[in-house]
Amino acid sequence: MIRRQRGLTMTGMLFFALLLGFVAYTASRLLPAYLDYWAVKKALVDMSQDPALSGSGLAAYRDAFDKRLYVSSITDVGRKDLEVEKVKNGVLLKASWTVRKPFIGPVNLCLDFEADSATVANP
Repeated sequence: MIRRQRGLTMTGMLFFALLLGFVAYTASRLLPAYLDYWAVKKALVDMSQDPALSGSGLAAYRDAFDKRLYVSSITDVGRKDLEVEKVKNGVLLKASWTVRKPFIGPVNLCLDFEADSATVANP
């Protein structure tokens, strides 16, 4: 009895390699933007819990935000993107920005990010 051969053909392997390459390329374009988002989110949470900033004005929060972004080498977000909102038990910090990454030829990836801090009571 003749058994049919099974396995991956050259065409199937090429298709799988192209698909894997496309996913890896897309991830390499998106990952830095998401790493920056997580760094900004951490900076906002740290700033909202910083006792040295509690009760400070908008300029102090923006200066602290600028310093934290500079240390993390984040250039897509700036001090103009920071919003400070006084709430009953503390302060709420928000930042929203857009990142455009070139993808393939004339196609760009446009990512809109919005990060905020948790409301923390003043010490």
